[in-house]
Amino acid sequence: MIISNLKLYNWKNFHECSVDLVERCFIVGANATGKSNFLDVMRFLHDIVKQGGGLQTAVECRGGIIKIRCLAARTRTDVKVEVVLKESSTSSPKWIYSLDFKHTGGGIQKSQVRIISEQVYSFVSGGYVLNRSENSENEDDETLKYTHLEQANANQKFREIKDFFQNIEYLNIIPQLVRESSSVPMGKEDYLGRLPHNHIFC
Repeated sequence: MIISNLKLYNWKNFHECSVDLVERCFIVGANATGKSNFLDVMRFLHDIVKQGGGLQTAVECRGGIIKIRCLAARTRTDVKVEVVLKESSTSSPKWIYSLDFKHTGGGIQKSQVRIISEQVYSFVSGGYVLNRSENSENEDDETLKYTHLEQANANQKFREIKDFFQNIEYLNIIPQLVRESSSVPMGKEDYLGRLPHNHIFC
């Protein structure tokens, strides 16, 4: 599958944007225009579903929602990410995954994020297989800390999305190591930013 469209609201320097994508994209721009921030959305989705991850961890490792939320946010201070998934750029849409969350806590309470809504739309079945919000029955402060996407007992109907996000790789090409790849010692990252396959890190 591929991400064919990505919508962001209040994500870092993107107050609101919608971008169509294909199998191979090149993002070009001057420094400090948001290229890394845009790509970090993919890492964020991966961090939610990876082993030992989750929504709270994905936000916390980025410095909290205060570091994620767009500085231009005024009346609305939530952060929303929506992706459309296809099998290929020429096929019809298959899934839409949407996650909207906000800051909670502060003071003597631990700062965390709270889910406002989480939705999964299936074009195959023609309806929502997940449509939860902070006002839904059976939702409370504790359940709204976690996405259904990250929970194996809750994502059976759309586990394909979780598996797709989990397989996202972010490779940071380091020019110095490309030139000196033969001298990189074992146990270190290779020139693509990957660790040797015979090492497992938790």
